[in-house]
Amino acid sequence: MGIKDELQGPNGYLKRIRTEYMPDTKKMAGLAYEKYSIQNQEKLNKEYLSQNADDVLRGLFLAETEIFDEKNSEIMSRLLPYYYNYIYQKADKNYIETSEKLEKLLDTYKLSTENKCSFEMFIQNISDVVVPIVEIASFSQKQSAKTRVGETLQNHLSKIFNICGIKYETQQQKDEGGTIMDFVIPSLAAIDEMPDQVINIECQTTLKDRFRLTTGKSTDGKIKRYLATVTGAGIVTQRDRKDFTVNKVKEIIVDNNVTLVVLKEVKAHIVEMFEESEKALKAGKTYKNASVTLEEIERLNKLCKKKVISYSELISRDIKSTLVYWN
Repeated sequence: MGIKDELQGPNGYLKRIRTEYMPDTKKMAGLAYEKYSIQNQEKLNKEYLSQNADDVLRGLFLAETEIFDEKNSEIMSRLLPYYYNYIYQKADKNYIETSEKLEKLLDTYKLSTENKCSFEMFIQNISDVVVPIVEIASFSQKQSAKTRVGETLQNHLSKIFNICGIKYETQQQKDEGGTIMDFVIPSLAAIDEMPDQVINIECQTTLKDRFRLTTGKSTDGKIKRYLATVTGAGIVTQRDRKDFTVNKVKEIIVDNNVTLVVLKEVKAHIVEMFEESEKALKAGKTYKNASVTLEEIERLNKLCKKKVISYSELISRDIKSTLVYWN
């Protein structure tokens, strides 16, 4: 085993430190709501949320990112102190290389107190110990952040739905062995009664090629299917601003008949992208490798009003319309 194996994995001591200093995703969402609501308490009611869900969702994501960064910094600063206080010479038989490095650090400290260690040697020895551990832990934390953020959108949507009084069920499975649905509105049981008045929302924080996992989910053919994401706005990663292409949107809303739910500024970008593509095709040019015909892009432009929607439109229009039937 090396430092990487000792840090990571189910028995790695980094997991123990995360458990100590990093809340789980539901608690983190709660902390983000508390942080965001301090400055926006008077606005966080049903009426405001139904009309401004996009702004609130963005604010919640940014608040959670700030909290995560603070917690992550605390974890990085506690790596060696935690190990020294709770593992070293107590339960460190599975962490031999980390203990050897800590021994080197302690020896360096002893030599420095006895004036037997030059400043250059002191700095070098600290670097030899700290850098490998911090580098591996930092990379592991970045991977952990990507995993955690997958649940972030669902957590924040649940909070918004609760405040708006929207009836829903989460993580439901219609048939044994079938796919698990993130949100079912109003309930799983309603699918058997009137499937075309039931909404299934699948959440993905970013898309890339993973959107096919959602659009390919097999639920009742009559159910209204939605793919909700916050990609395209640069609030998860800066690179996600380029996550949408004409081909990808077409595959979602036309080929798979799924309604795409995005932040309002992202919808504006998609509309603009379609319009520019149409202009290019009419001029006999290709728009950014889009493999669509002029007839298809004209259809996409018309579909955009109903099949590419903001979160405010999802709540105040689509969900409201569905719940009117059940009420």
